[in-house]
Amino acid sequence: MLPTWKAHLMNKVGRLAFVKAILSAIPIHQLLALAPPKKTIRALEKIQRGFLWAGRAEANGGHCHVNWQRVARPLPLGGLGVRDLGRTSLALRTRWLWFSRTDSTRAWAGLDLQFTAEERAFFFASTTMQLGNGTEALFWEDRWIGGRSVCEIAPLLYACIPKRRRKLRTVADGLQANQWARDIHGTIGIQRLRLQQRSTLDVRPAHEDQR
Repeated sequence: MLPTWKAHLMNKVGRLAFVKAILSAIPIHQLLALAPPKKTIRALEKIQRGFLWAGRAEANGGHCHVNWQRVARPLPLGGLGVRDLGRTSLALRTRWLWFSRTDSTRAWAGLDLQFTAEERAFFFASTTMQLGNGTEALFWEDRWIGGRSVCEIAPLLYACIPKRRRKLRTVADGLQANQWARDIHGTIGIQRLRLQQRSTLDVRPAHEDQR
């Protein structure tokens, strides 16, 4: 952060450029590796807000001319183009999920990376799987049944699957003699029959799965 007297030598346009180029970039490495609590995100945005409107670490009341959520919108949507740190953190974290599913040759591909339920839900809701031989597509997580996932088709059934099995069971394994049914813990009902009707798809051994 610049000393207050230096910050006051800059007009709001200059301070906006400083926020977008410097203050928004400082936490990127941490956001890439960690999932910071919302309190940390708010504290970082508070510093950005204070510098932009008042040239110091904090600003409140009449100094804040525009709601920060609007400031963090892209220019075409009426904002000032300041990076939304919450969304940036989510995008950077799910980037690892994308790499782990699309490039298994990287050195870190075998790491046991931990992701929150929100991050995993965002990733799987944003991607679809073009089914090939079924060795890469996850039976319980990926959207491989006509562009939909098991969670979308049969949410009550999905809730009966242990988290570990959701991450390990591939489509190829699941469709072999209906192995997916062995993953179910707890009561089952009509949703199992509905899934069984939809999961009678044939895999293509000569083709790889594609996202």
